[in-house]
Amino acid sequence: MSRTAINVRPVELSDLDAIVQIDEKLSGQTRKDYWQQRLEIAALRPPWMSLIAETDGRPVGFLFGWVGESEFGIGRRTGWVDLIGVAPPYRGRAVARTLLRRFVDSGRELRAIERVATLIDLGQEDVPEFFTREGFHRGPMVHMEREVLP
Repeated sequence: MSRTAINVRPVELSDLDAIVQIDEKLSGQTRKDYWQQRLEIAALRPPWMSLIAETDGRPVGFLFGWVGESEFGIGRRTGWVDLIGVAPPYRGRAVARTLLRRFVDSGRELRAIERVATLIDLGQEDVPEFFTREGFHRGPMVHMEREVLP
């Protein structure tokens, strides 16, 4: 595939079908209701900053994130990357990098973020590699969870 320009813009409600299709290829599930709710939150309510990447005339990736000022006791404005998804044929073409850099630049300019954070699944080999290449490192927090039983 040829390398074409990547256009990044804010997510819109009309992006639902494209996001559902990308997610279906990545997760193997059709989650239209889930994405409808996510888009309504992301498109309509600050402090969400969510983006769509387009190339070859179509959406090929997305980033959902937000800016927080005191999440988890952190007293600095932090941009949180919640989800990044890139259609498989466009992986390795700088789509995720372009989305992340736009998120960081916009967060710094519009919301005065001082850092960017995310949670990752260590079982997905390409995810830690990607964030490490983008300058992320393990922070001082550890993700903890437990099941909620009836």
